[in-house]
Amino acid sequence: MPEYRDRPRALAEALLDTPDWLSSILDNAGAGIFILDRDARLIHTNTAMCRRLLYEPDDLVNKNALDLLDPADRRETARILNEMLAGKRKASRQQIRYKRRDGSIFWGDVSLSLVQSETPEASAFIGIVIDINRQKQAEEKLQSDREWYRGIFDKSGAASIIIEPDMIITMANEEFEKLTGYTRLEIEGRMKWSDIVAPADLEKMSGYHYRRRLAGEQVPTEYECRILTRSGEYRDIFIKVGMLADGNRSIASFMDITSLKKATHALKNSETKLLAITAATKGLIYTCNKNDIIEFMNSALVEKIGRDATGSICYQALYDRDSRCPWCAWENVFNGQSCRNEFENPVDRRWYDALMTPIYDENGAVSRFEALVIDITERKSTENLLKERELYLQQENIRLKSSIGERFKFGEIIGKSRPMQHVYELILNAAAADANVIINGESGTGKELVAQAVHNMSDRRQGAFVVVNCGAIPENLLESEFFGYKKGAFTGAASDKHGYLDLADGGTLFLDELGEIGLNMQVKLLRVIEGRGYRPVGGEEIRHPDIRIIAATNQNLTDLVRSGAMREDFFYRIHVIPILLPPLRDRQEDIPLLIDHFMRQMGDPDKLPPITGQILEAAMNYQWPGNIRELQNTLRRYVTLHRFELSHLSLKTTGKAPGLSPVSQGATLPQAVEDCEKNLILQTLEITHWHRGKAALILGINRRTLFKKMKRLGIDRSQNTNESTH
Repeated sequence: MPEYRDRPRALAEALLDTPDWLSSILDNAGAGIFILDRDARLIHTNTAMCRRLLYEPDDLVNKNALDLLDPADRRETARILNEMLAGKRKASRQQIRYKRRDGSIFWGDVSLSLVQSETPEASAFIGIVIDINRQKQAEEKLQSDREWYRGIFDKSGAASIIIEPDMIITMANEEFEKLTGYTRLEIEGRMKWSDIVAPADLEKMSGYHYRRRLAGEQVPTEYECRILTRSGEYRDIFIKVGMLADGNRSIASFMDITSLKKATHALKNSETKLLAITAATKGLIYTCNKNDIIEFMNSALVEKIGRDATGSICYQALYDRDSRCPWCAWENVFNGQSCRNEFENPVDRRWYDALMTPIYDENGAVSRFEALVIDITERKSTENLLKERELYLQQENIRLKSSIGERFKFGEIIGKSRPMQHVYELILNAAAADANVIINGESGTGKELVAQAVHNMSDRRQGAFVVVNCGAIPENLLESEFFGYKKGAFTGAASDKHGYLDLADGGTLFLDELGEIGLNMQVKLLRVIEGRGYRPVGGEEIRHPDIRIIAATNQNLTDLVRSGAMREDFFYRIHVIPILLPPLRDRQEDIPLLIDHFMRQMGDPDKLPPITGQILEAAMNYQWPGNIRELQNTLRRYVTLHRFELSHLSLKTTGKAPGLSPVSQGATLPQAVEDCEKNLILQTLEITHWHRGKAALILGINRRTLFKKMKRLGIDRSQNTNESTH
């Protein structure tokens, strides 16, 4: 049996027994190359393979190749090897995840072939590994970016879809599902936009779609059409379409205007009936001759103006003007045209729809006109509301697009963790509304930055952002600081002074440390929030500022209400949109980003002390009771003093290797190297509380190598009484 174990090695040596130039090419090839025996043990690995796995060649000899794979790929790879040995397949190619020596993942495109010998037991495998690590990382990042964008897209207020050049719908949000009755599984990648368009509008919509992708074509970006829902119901919709940056795909947003169209249709039917039955109509009807003299008024018009103005000049009697009305189509009507205009009556400030129709005499000439005037004030109000809604959706779209610019940054807020992504979503929702906001979080979590982000993303961003530290204002000065005062209101009031509410008028008032405001001041602020205004100290005029309040606290406001330190009605007026900021210990994956951000703020990274793996390990394991503020101050001390100090750890950086003790004078070079190595291992073990796995990770070696070095250097666990049991 032993001779069979040696035969794969002999076969490998035979395979490698090539001319020197060919052997050199194989060993120094860019692709990783390895040879396995029947038991999947490594017989040979070239330089590229060792470099990618971070191993030395001797460390891989006789190592089971399956142990180097990620657990998710081991079983499948073992099955493939067995099938090749059984003659079921000659070769194999697959993408495999390798575990490097440092624990990281390396992706390889692996091609395997079985080399047969005289006896099956002496067969061996030859593998070629192509590095696809960057490709896989790019694919993972792209997938992550798509998921994040998809989350923002799904939360947009309007029904929206992404349309490909061939009209296939590749993305649809929840509102579009509600509008059409179809699910995203039925829509995305399966349905065309044309599948749900009403047949009567299909030609128009298709023309717009294809012409929009041609250079120089002027195509409407807003139009109306009808769609057919899953239940067979036709819906009237208003569409706004824009092209994406790639110039091929488009994004379309929809507004259901079915109710409005029904109302408009009903109005037109009413107008037709009113024209046919003028005597019984409630519309305002009158006739005038060429001299603008009223010849007829119906009872509704007489009742409207309070008298019968027959024989009077129309623009004087009806509209209180000295000349013909600017909306009057007198010339066109007497040229035989029926004209229709909408206008606002300067007398009652209401909107009307006027239809002027020519009346012919027995000679076929236009002798007078008939005017039918319908009050359309409610319709105009509806149209204005639709325009405001459209403007709101446009602004919301701008806010969403601007927030997608940087995945790991939202304004001045840094973080990529799931808790921070949730905070970003809350900021967007708060910015789209105008309600009061309460931000809860421990001290140092960045509450003011979140408040500033809400303000900057809102419609109030052109107004002032006034910051008030409620805990820093003495109780006796609160009223004058918030409401201002008039000259002479008290001793020292030499001139008028604007308070915080005046300064924040039209903008945002940020109340930091809200829980420090006393009950008396809560009552006065409550009056302002409820719209009853305030008076400056010493003043008589009641002012009504247009402000939005964003408050922040690290206290439990519910406990303050329960204990009587905060009024319940004040609490509910402030606590409308809550945003909870996570402490830094609950978002540890953001610590490297924050460290990089703060270090860049402090100067040229090449001139600052380095952030070593030892420092980063300590920062990741620390609980940061002072949160982001403590992290920033710790880094400032580190830059100034070259000492990274935490509550339980101090790491010093000098021009020499960090933390190494000087060697004895007169020591030989081998002795000096051994002393430095021993000191470094001891210090690392003390930092990690003698957790050998963590110490090996920081030192960049595996556990077995660490054990060998400890034994050789005489380092024993009994040397430290605070050692860990790990």
